[in-house]
Amino acid sequence: MKEYLLNVLNEYLLLFPDEQVRQKKLNEFLLGHTEEEFTDWNNFDGHIVASGFVYSIKDKKFLVLYHKDLKMYLYPGGHVDKSDSSILEAAKREVKEETGLTNFNLFSYAKNENIPIDIDTHVIGYNERLNLPEHYHFDFRYLFTVDEITDVNIDLEESSDYKWIDMNELKNDPNYGNISKKIERLLG
Repeated sequence: MKEYLLNVLNEYLLLFPDEQVRQKKLNEFLLGHTEEEFTDWNNFDGHIVASGFVYSIKDKKFLVLYHKDLKMYLYPGGHVDKSDSSILEAAKREVKEETGLTNFNLFSYAKNENIPIDIDTHVIGYNERLNLPEHYHFDFRYLFTVDEITDVNIDLEESSDYKWIDMNELKNDPNYGNISKKIERLLG
């Protein structure tokens, strides 16, 4: 998985060369840790995570879930498991687990479908429920589509609510940083 993730990062940087500095911490993490440490919840340098923005083509809205621990609306995603065959498969698994959706498709924009639309490094604060200290998440973010808005069966362990938001709400939420611009550009 280590060589695979380094290749994904390198291909990503070929598409987004202006992100060399932004991806420096991830590159250092990948080079400085073992594959086992990428998925070890006790590695408080950080974890590799995978996620997916789910976009309704007909309704032009995005699915967000209210995360109980982080106390905010977020796109579905989570930790990569040792059993995941790829970072893309981890993102698909997380979307399925957290939403119950099975009828979504990858929005493919690159020749290699494993290349995410964004890679974000962010700090996760202390988790009281799981007693986890502050640490980094290296988030490989994909874009998935559904034909239209549908009911969602959220994972009540992690989330307490969901809603569909439009592009303006996505752009105005500071949690989404520059990804809303990328998504808007990709969706055209």
